[in-house]
Amino acid sequence: MPKQARLSGIKSFRCYTIEEAAEVSGVSSRTVRNWASDGLRVMDGTRPALIRGDDLRDHIKSQRSKRAVKTRIDTFYCVCCRRERRAAEDMADCDVIGGRAKLTALCEACGTVVSKPVVEARIPEIARTLDLKITRH
Repeated sequence: MPKQARLSGIKSFRCYTIEEAAEVSGVSSRTVRNWASDGLRVMDGTRPALIRGDDLRDHIKSQRSKRAVKTRIDTFYCVCCRRERRAAEDMADCDVIGGRAKLTALCEACGTVVSKPVVEARIPEIARTLDLKITRH
């Protein structure tokens, strides 16, 4: 099973049973039942239980938007801490390839390697708050 539900196969104007909704979104039927108890709209009074495609798509999108974490230009998202963190000692490496740059640093809290892509034009702005070692390829 994938870690993220698929949206591409869900038809907006079609009704799905729980098993069909699970198959088309690429998750288990237990996951769809959990979504239904968490707020996914299920048509009342029908057997088998039916879920509209647009309701399924909207529910998956809202789940994704709740998980999204926005970081500031000089901070990183640490997968171990599951939070926005600053670079340890405000130092980071910057690898520039073409018009894109990749910042790499250590998490200030746990020491895990964190990275994120940035646009090359924003490097001077980042350099005001972080000590950058820039490498051009």
